[in-house]
Amino acid sequence: MTKNLFNKKVLVVGIVSREEPLSILEDSLAELAQLLDTLSFETVGSVIQHKEVKSPRTLIGKGKVESLKNAVKEYGVCRVVFDEDLSPTQARNLKKELDVDIIDRCGIILEIFTQHAKTHEAKVQIDLARQEYSLSHLRRQWTHLSRQQGGQGIRGGEGETQLEVDRRLARSQIQTLKKKLKKIKAQRETRNKNRSKFFKVAIVGYTNSGKSTLLNQLTGSDVLVQNKLFATLDPSTRIIKPDEKPSILFTDTVGFIKKLPHNLVASFRSTFEVIQDADLLLHVVDISDPDANQRILDTVNVIKDLHLDHIPRKLVLNKIDLKEDKPQELKLIQSVYEDAVLISAHANLGIDKLNKSVYKFFESQISEIEVEIPYGKEKCLDKIYDLTKVLSVDYCEDKIIVHFRGATRDVNYIVNLLK
Repeated sequence: MTKNLFNKKVLVVGIVSREEPLSILEDSLAELAQLLDTLSFETVGSVIQHKEVKSPRTLIGKGKVESLKNAVKEYGVCRVVFDEDLSPTQARNLKKELDVDIIDRCGIILEIFTQHAKTHEAKVQIDLARQEYSLSHLRRQWTHLSRQQGGQGIRGGEGETQLEVDRRLARSQIQTLKKKLKKIKAQRETRNKNRSKFFKVAIVGYTNSGKSTLLNQLTGSDVLVQNKLFATLDPSTRIIKPDEKPSILFTDTVGFIKKLPHNLVASFRSTFEVIQDADLLLHVVDISDPDANQRILDTVNVIKDLHLDHIPRKLVLNKIDLKEDKPQELKLIQSVYEDAVLISAHANLGIDKLNKSVYKFFESQISEIEVEIPYGKEKCLDKIYDLTKVLSVDYCEDKIIVHFRGATRDVNYIVNLLK
Protein backbone atom coordinates (compact mmCIF):
# COMPACT_ATOMS: atom_id res chain seq x y z
CA MET A 1 0.00 0.00 0.00
CA THR A 2 1.39 3.44 -0.99
CA LYS A 3 1.56 5.74 2.01
CA ASN A 4 -0.20 9.10 1.92
CA LEU A 5 1.84 11.41 4.16
CA PHE A 6 -1.20 13.67 4.65
CA ASN A 7 -3.47 10.85 5.76
CA LYS A 8 -4.14 11.20 9.51
CA LYS A 9 -7.09 8.80 9.80
CA VAL A 10 -6.86 6.02 12.36
CA LEU A 11 -8.92 3.17 13.79
CA VAL A 12 -8.78 2.24 17.48
CA VAL A 13 -9.16 -1.30 18.76
CA GLY A 14 -10.02 -2.55 22.23
CA ILE A 15 -10.72 -5.88 23.93
CA VAL A 16 -13.27 -6.55 26.65
CA SER A 17 -14.17 -9.76 28.48
CA ARG A 18 -17.78 -10.80 29.00
CA GLU A 19 -17.49 -10.00 32.72
CA GLU A 20 -16.26 -6.43 32.22
CA PRO A 21 -18.70 -3.54 31.67
CA LEU A 22 -18.52 -2.35 28.06
CA SER A 23 -18.68 1.26 29.28
CA ILE A 24 -15.19 0.97 30.81
CA LEU A 25 -13.65 0.02 27.46
CA GLU A 26 -15.66 2.71 25.63
CA ASP A 27 -14.33 5.29 28.10
CA SER A 28 -10.78 4.06 27.56
CA LEU A 29 -11.16 4.19 23.76
CA ALA A 30 -12.55 7.73 24.00
CA GLU A 31 -9.47 8.72 25.98
CA LEU A 32 -7.26 7.02 23.39
CA ALA A 33 -8.99 9.11 20.71
CA GLN A 34 -8.12 12.22 22.71
CA LEU A 35 -4.49 11.10 22.90
CA LEU A 36 -4.50 10.67 19.11
CA ASP A 37 -6.08 14.12 18.68
CA THR A 38 -3.10 15.53 20.57
CA LEU A 39 -0.95 14.12 17.74
CA SER A 40 -3.39 15.59 15.15
CA PHE A 41 -4.77 12.18 14.15
CA GLU A 42 -8.47 11.75 13.36
CA THR A 43 -10.15 8.71 14.90
CA VAL A 44 -12.69 7.61 12.29
CA GLY A 45 -13.93 4.46 14.00
CA SER A 46 -13.45 1.87 16.71
CA VAL A 47 -13.43 -1.92 16.74
CA ILE A 48 -14.29 -3.86 19.89
CA GLN A 49 -13.45 -7.52 20.42
CA HIS A 50 -15.37 -9.50 23.03
CA LYS A 51 -12.83 -12.14 23.91
CA GLU A 52 -11.83 -14.05 27.04
CA VAL A 53 -8.46 -15.35 25.81
CA LYS A 54 -6.19 -13.04 23.81
CA SER A 55 -4.53 -14.48 20.73
CA PRO A 56 -0.73 -14.72 21.10
CA ARG A 57 -0.45 -14.27 17.32
CA THR A 58 -2.63 -11.19 16.68
CA LEU A 59 -4.19 -10.35 20.08
CA ILE A 60 -7.66 -10.41 18.46
CA GLY A 61 -9.34 -13.39 16.77
CA LYS A 62 -9.12 -14.35 13.08
CA GLY A 63 -12.67 -13.20 12.37
CA LYS A 64 -12.03 -9.80 13.95
CA VAL A 65 -8.79 -9.45 11.96
CA GLU A 66 -10.83 -9.89 8.77
CA SER A 67 -13.41 -7.33 9.97
CA LEU A 68 -10.58 -4.94 10.79
CA LYS A 69 -9.03 -5.50 7.36
CA ASN A 70 -12.34 -4.48 5.73
CA ALA A 71 -12.63 -1.42 8.00
CA VAL A 72 -9.09 -0.34 7.07
CA LYS A 73 -10.04 -0.40 3.38
CA GLU A 74 -13.42 1.25 3.95
CA TYR A 75 -12.09 4.19 5.97
CA GLY A 76 -8.71 4.44 4.22
CA VAL A 77 -6.80 4.73 7.50
CA CYS A 78 -3.04 5.09 7.85
CA ARG A 79 -2.82 3.47 11.27
CA VAL A 80 -4.52 1.02 13.59
CA VAL A 81 -4.04 1.79 17.28
CA PHE A 82 -4.59 -0.84 19.96
CA ASP A 83 -5.67 0.11 23.47
CA GLU A 84 -3.77 -2.95 24.76
CA ASP A 85 -0.02 -3.54 24.85
CA LEU A 86 1.13 -5.46 21.79
CA SER A 87 4.02 -7.91 21.73
CA PRO A 88 6.53 -7.54 18.86
CA THR A 89 5.12 -10.71 17.28
CA GLN A 90 1.53 -9.47 17.46
CA ALA A 91 2.44 -6.07 15.99
CA ARG A 92 4.41 -7.71 13.17
CA ASN A 93 1.64 -10.17 12.29
CA LEU A 94 -1.03 -7.46 12.37
CA LYS A 95 1.00 -5.19 10.11
CA LYS A 96 1.42 -8.07 7.65
CA GLU A 97 -2.33 -8.80 7.71
CA LEU A 98 -3.58 -5.19 7.56
CA ASP A 99 -0.78 -3.53 5.56
CA VAL A 100 -0.86 -0.34 7.67
CA ASP A 101 1.15 0.93 10.61
CA ILE A 102 0.33 -0.77 13.91
CA ILE A 103 0.96 0.85 17.29
CA ASP A 104 -0.28 0.39 20.86
CA ARG A 105 -1.28 2.89 23.55
CA CYS A 106 2.21 2.95 25.06
CA GLY A 107 3.71 3.88 21.69
CA ILE A 108 1.21 6.73 21.26
CA ILE A 109 1.98 8.13 24.71
CA LEU A 110 5.69 7.97 23.92
CA GLU A 111 5.10 9.99 20.73
CA ILE A 112 3.18 12.61 22.71
CA PHE A 113 5.84 12.81 25.39
CA THR A 114 8.51 13.22 22.72
CA GLN A 115 6.64 16.19 21.21
CA HIS A 116 6.03 17.94 24.52
CA ALA A 117 9.30 17.45 26.41
CA LYS A 118 11.02 20.81 26.89
CA THR A 119 13.60 20.50 29.67
CA HIS A 120 16.84 18.54 29.41
CA GLU A 121 15.66 16.12 32.09
CA ALA A 122 12.36 15.39 30.34
CA LYS A 123 14.17 14.76 27.05
CA VAL A 124 16.56 12.32 28.73
CA GLN A 125 13.59 10.60 30.40
CA ILE A 126 11.89 10.31 27.00
CA ASP A 127 15.03 8.82 25.44
CA LEU A 128 15.21 6.27 28.25
CA ALA A 129 11.55 5.30 27.90
CA ARG A 130 11.89 4.97 24.12
CA GLN A 131 15.03 2.86 24.41
CA GLU A 132 13.36 0.51 26.90
CA TYR A 133 10.27 0.30 24.70
CA SER A 134 12.40 -0.38 21.62
CA LEU A 135 14.47 -3.02 23.40
CA SER A 136 11.32 -5.02 24.09
CA HIS A 137 10.26 -4.68 20.45
CA LEU A 138 13.54 -5.41 18.69
CA ARG A 139 13.24 -7.91 15.88
CA ARG A 140 15.49 -9.24 13.14
CA GLN A 141 15.69 -6.28 10.79
CA TRP A 142 19.20 -6.75 9.36
CA THR A 143 20.97 -9.84 8.19
CA HIS A 144 24.05 -8.40 6.49
CA LEU A 145 26.39 -8.92 9.44
CA SER A 146 25.56 -12.59 9.57
CA ARG A 147 27.29 -12.90 6.21
CA GLN A 148 30.40 -11.23 7.64
CA GLN A 149 30.54 -13.20 10.85
CA GLY A 150 30.26 -16.88 11.46
CA GLY A 151 32.08 -19.95 12.62
CA GLN A 152 31.83 -22.00 15.72
CA GLY A 153 30.36 -20.52 18.84
CA ILE A 154 27.82 -18.33 17.07
CA ARG A 155 24.34 -19.33 18.13
CA GLY A 156 21.11 -18.92 16.22
CA GLY A 157 20.34 -18.59 12.56
CA GLU A 158 20.27 -15.93 9.89
CA GLY A 159 20.24 -12.42 11.36
CA GLU A 160 20.75 -13.48 14.97
CA THR A 161 24.13 -11.76 15.28
CA GLN A 162 22.79 -8.36 14.19
CA LEU A 163 19.89 -8.71 16.63
CA GLU A 164 22.30 -9.35 19.48
CA VAL A 165 24.38 -6.33 18.46
CA ASP A 166 21.25 -4.15 18.42
CA ARG A 167 20.24 -5.36 21.85
CA ARG A 168 23.70 -4.79 23.29
CA LEU A 169 23.78 -1.24 21.89
CA ALA A 170 20.30 -0.56 23.27
CA ARG A 171 21.25 -1.82 26.74
CA SER A 172 24.43 0.27 26.67
CA GLN A 173 22.41 3.37 25.74
CA ILE A 174 19.93 2.63 28.53
CA GLN A 175 22.73 2.47 31.11
CA THR A 176 24.18 5.76 29.80
CA LEU A 177 20.80 7.47 30.05
CA LYS A 178 20.23 6.13 33.58
CA LYS A 179 23.59 7.58 34.64
CA LYS A 180 22.60 10.94 33.14
CA LEU A 181 19.30 10.89 35.02
CA LYS A 182 21.09 10.03 38.25
CA LYS A 183 23.33 13.08 37.82
CA ILE A 184 20.34 15.30 36.95
CA LYS A 185 18.50 13.98 40.02
CA ALA A 186 21.41 14.95 42.28
CA GLN A 187 21.36 18.47 40.81
CA ARG A 188 17.60 18.67 41.29
CA GLU A 189 17.86 17.57 44.91
CA THR A 190 20.34 20.39 45.49
CA ARG A 191 17.83 22.86 44.05
CA ASN A 192 15.04 21.35 46.13
CA LYS A 193 17.00 22.04 49.33
CA ASN A 194 16.64 25.72 48.53
CA ARG A 195 12.89 25.21 48.22
CA SER A 196 12.54 23.82 51.72
CA LYS A 197 11.99 27.38 52.94
CA PHE A 198 8.71 27.51 50.96
CA PHE A 199 5.29 26.01 51.41
CA LYS A 200 4.76 23.76 48.38
CA VAL A 201 1.48 23.10 46.57
CA ALA A 202 1.23 20.56 43.72
CA ILE A 203 -1.63 20.89 41.25
CA VAL A 204 -2.67 17.37 40.25
CA GLY A 205 -5.53 15.81 38.36
CA TYR A 206 -6.69 14.11 35.24
CA THR A 207 -5.07 15.40 32.08
CA ASN A 208 -6.85 18.33 30.38
CA SER A 209 -8.69 19.30 33.57
CA GLY A 210 -7.43 22.91 33.49
CA LYS A 211 -4.40 22.68 35.79
CA SER A 212 -2.15 24.96 33.71
CA THR A 213 -4.88 27.60 33.41
CA LEU A 214 -5.35 27.47 37.17
CA LEU A 215 -1.62 27.91 37.78
CA ASN A 216 -1.69 30.99 35.55
CA GLN A 217 -4.63 32.48 37.48
CA LEU A 218 -3.12 31.75 40.89
CA THR A 219 0.32 33.12 40.10
CA GLY A 220 -0.18 35.55 37.20
CA SER A 221 2.19 33.48 35.05
CA ASP A 222 1.92 32.45 31.41
CA VAL A 223 2.35 28.69 31.40
CA LEU A 224 1.36 27.09 28.08
CA VAL A 225 -2.33 26.25 27.97
CA GLN A 226 -3.69 23.91 25.29
CA ASN A 227 -6.83 21.83 24.96
CA LYS A 228 -4.69 18.74 24.41
CA LEU A 229 -3.79 15.74 26.54
CA PHE A 230 -0.26 16.07 27.96
CA ALA A 231 0.19 19.72 26.96
CA THR A 232 2.04 19.88 30.29
CA LEU A 233 4.86 17.37 30.61
CA ASP A 234 7.59 19.16 32.53
CA PRO A 235 6.60 20.38 36.00
CA SER A 236 6.14 24.17 35.98
CA THR A 237 6.71 25.93 39.30
CA ARG A 238 5.64 29.48 40.16
CA ILE A 239 5.66 31.52 43.37
CA ILE A 240 2.96 33.65 45.03
CA LYS A 241 3.26 36.04 47.94
CA PRO A 242 7.02 36.47 47.32
CA ASP A 243 7.26 39.18 50.00
CA GLU A 244 5.99 36.79 52.66
CA LYS A 245 8.04 34.13 54.40
CA PRO A 246 7.40 31.41 53.78
CA SER A 247 6.18 32.10 50.27
CA ILE A 248 4.06 29.53 48.48
CA LEU A 249 5.31 27.56 45.48
CA PHE A 250 2.68 26.18 43.09
CA THR A 251 3.69 23.37 40.71
CA ASP A 252 1.67 22.21 37.71
CA THR A 253 2.29 18.52 36.99
CA VAL A 254 1.76 16.09 34.14
CA GLY A 255 -1.86 14.97 33.94
CA PHE A 256 -2.91 11.50 34.98
CA ILE A 257 -4.56 9.10 32.55
CA LYS A 258 -5.77 5.53 32.68
CA LYS A 259 -3.33 2.76 31.77
CA LEU A 260 -0.24 4.98 32.08
CA PRO A 261 2.47 2.42 31.24
CA HIS A 262 4.63 1.41 34.19
CA ASN A 263 7.87 2.07 32.33
CA LEU A 264 6.73 5.66 31.74
CA VAL A 265 5.83 6.10 35.41
CA ALA A 266 9.34 4.93 36.27
CA SER A 267 10.94 7.19 33.66
CA PHE A 268 8.99 10.22 34.85
CA ARG A 269 9.73 9.66 38.52
CA SER A 270 10.94 13.28 38.84
CA THR A 271 7.45 14.59 38.07
CA PHE A 272 6.01 12.48 40.86
CA GLU A 273 8.85 13.40 43.21
CA VAL A 274 7.65 17.00 42.83
CA ILE A 275 4.28 15.82 44.14
CA GLN A 276 5.95 13.82 46.91
CA ASP A 277 7.63 16.97 48.24
CA ALA A 278 4.34 18.89 48.39
CA ASP A 279 2.69 20.11 51.60
CA LEU A 280 -0.72 20.25 49.89
CA LEU A 281 -2.28 18.75 46.74
CA LEU A 282 -4.84 20.72 44.75
CA HIS A 283 -6.84 17.98 43.03
CA VAL A 284 -8.39 19.66 39.96
CA VAL A 285 -11.40 18.09 38.26
CA ASP A 286 -13.21 19.15 35.07
CA ILE A 287 -16.73 19.18 36.46
CA SER A 288 -18.21 19.57 32.95
CA ASP A 289 -16.90 16.10 32.07
CA PRO A 290 -19.79 13.59 32.11
CA ASP A 291 -17.38 11.12 33.74
CA ALA A 292 -16.13 13.58 36.38
CA ASN A 293 -16.85 11.17 39.26
CA GLN A 294 -14.81 8.45 37.58
CA ARG A 295 -12.01 10.95 36.87
CA ILE A 296 -11.88 11.77 40.59
CA LEU A 297 -11.55 8.08 41.43
CA ASP A 298 -8.91 7.55 38.73
CA THR A 299 -6.75 10.35 40.13
CA VAL A 300 -7.18 9.18 43.72
CA ASN A 301 -6.12 5.68 42.66
CA VAL A 302 -2.98 7.00 40.95
CA ILE A 303 -2.14 9.01 44.08
CA LYS A 304 -2.55 5.84 46.15
CA ASP A 305 -0.44 3.82 43.71
CA LEU A 306 2.33 6.38 44.10
CA HIS A 307 2.01 6.16 47.92
CA LEU A 308 1.18 9.86 48.12
CA ASP A 309 -2.22 9.59 49.79
CA HIS A 310 -0.74 10.78 53.11
CA ILE A 311 -0.42 14.33 51.70
CA PRO A 312 -3.39 16.61 52.50
CA ARG A 313 -5.59 17.07 49.44
CA LYS A 314 -8.06 19.82 48.52
CA LEU A 315 -10.64 19.05 45.83
CA VAL A 316 -11.06 21.81 43.23
CA LEU A 317 -14.01 21.48 40.83
CA ASN A 318 -13.11 23.44 37.70
CA LYS A 319 -15.02 24.74 34.64
CA ILE A 320 -18.22 25.69 36.51
CA ASP A 321 -18.80 28.34 33.81
CA LEU A 322 -19.84 25.44 31.55
CA LYS A 323 -22.56 24.59 34.09
CA GLU A 324 -24.00 28.10 34.52
CA ASP A 325 -27.16 27.12 32.67
CA LYS A 326 -27.67 24.25 35.15
CA PRO A 327 -27.81 25.90 38.62
CA GLN A 328 -29.62 22.98 40.21
CA GLU A 329 -26.91 20.60 39.02
CA LEU A 330 -24.24 22.88 40.51
CA LYS A 331 -26.07 22.90 43.84
CA LEU A 332 -26.22 19.10 43.78
CA ILE A 333 -22.48 18.89 43.04
CA GLN A 334 -21.74 21.26 45.94
CA SER A 335 -23.89 19.16 48.28
CA VAL A 336 -22.10 15.94 47.27
CA TYR A 337 -18.61 17.46 47.56
CA GLU A 338 -19.14 19.77 50.53
CA ASP A 339 -15.46 20.52 51.11
CA ALA A 340 -14.66 21.17 47.46
CA VAL A 341 -13.93 24.63 46.04
CA LEU A 342 -15.89 25.42 42.86
CA ILE A 343 -14.03 27.54 40.32
CA SER A 344 -13.59 28.42 36.68
CA ALA A 345 -9.93 29.04 35.99
CA HIS A 346 -10.75 30.15 32.44
CA ALA A 347 -13.42 32.68 33.54
CA ASN A 348 -11.54 33.66 36.73
CA LEU A 349 -14.41 32.58 38.97
CA GLY A 350 -13.78 31.45 42.55
CA ILE A 351 -10.01 32.01 42.34
CA ASP A 352 -9.98 34.40 45.32
CA LYS A 353 -11.93 31.87 47.37
CA LEU A 354 -9.43 29.15 46.44
CA ASN A 355 -6.50 31.40 47.33
CA LYS A 356 -8.01 32.15 50.73
CA SER A 357 -8.62 28.43 51.28
CA VAL A 358 -4.95 27.68 50.58
CA TYR A 359 -3.78 30.52 52.86
CA LYS A 360 -6.06 29.28 55.62
CA PHE A 361 -4.60 25.78 55.31
CA PHE A 362 -1.07 27.10 55.85
CA GLU A 363 -2.03 29.54 58.63
CA SER A 364 -2.10 26.63 61.08
CA GLN A 365 1.53 25.93 60.15
CA ILE A 366 2.80 29.44 60.86
CA SER A 367 4.18 30.61 64.20
CA GLU A 368 5.09 34.06 65.51
CA ILE A 369 7.74 34.40 68.21
CA GLU A 370 10.19 36.76 69.89
CA VAL A 371 13.69 35.52 70.72
CA GLU A 372 16.78 36.90 72.40
CA ILE A 373 20.10 36.44 70.59
CA PRO A 374 23.23 36.94 72.67
CA TYR A 375 26.12 38.72 70.97
CA GLY A 376 28.42 36.09 69.52
CA LYS A 377 25.49 34.24 67.92
CA GLU A 378 24.72 36.85 65.26
CA LYS A 379 24.77 34.12 62.58
CA CYS A 380 21.40 33.04 63.93
CA LEU A 381 20.06 36.44 62.91
CA ASP A 382 21.11 35.72 59.31
CA LYS A 383 19.10 32.46 59.44
CA ILE A 384 16.08 34.33 60.79
CA TYR A 385 16.20 36.82 57.93
CA ASP A 386 16.68 34.00 55.43
CA LEU A 387 13.86 31.74 56.61
CA THR A 388 11.28 34.03 58.17
CA LYS A 389 9.66 37.46 57.97
CA VAL A 390 11.25 39.75 60.57
CA LEU A 391 8.71 42.06 62.22
CA SER A 392 11.07 44.02 64.48
CA VAL A 393 14.68 44.04 65.74
CA ASP A 394 15.85 45.69 68.93
CA TYR A 395 19.61 45.94 69.58
CA CYS A 396 20.11 46.01 73.34
CA GLU A 397 23.31 46.35 75.38
CA ASP A 398 23.97 42.61 75.73
CA LYS A 399 21.56 40.97 73.26
CA ILE A 400 19.41 41.34 70.17
CA ILE A 401 15.65 40.92 70.51
CA VAL A 402 14.02 39.74 67.30
CA HIS A 403 10.29 39.42 66.65
CA PHE A 404 9.54 37.29 63.58
CA ARG A 405 6.95 35.08 61.86
CA GLY A 406 7.48 31.98 59.73
CA ALA A 407 6.72 28.34 59.14
CA THR A 408 6.52 26.48 62.44
CA ARG A 409 9.17 24.02 61.23
CA ASP A 410 11.59 26.93 60.54
CA VAL A 411 10.76 28.67 63.81
CA ASN A 412 11.47 25.48 65.76
CA TYR A 413 14.74 25.05 63.84
CA ILE A 414 15.87 28.54 64.83
CA VAL A 415 14.86 28.03 68.48
CA ASN A 416 16.96 24.87 68.57
CA LEU A 417 19.93 26.77 67.11
CA LEU A 418 19.76 29.24 70.02
CA LYS A 419 19.75 26.52 72.71
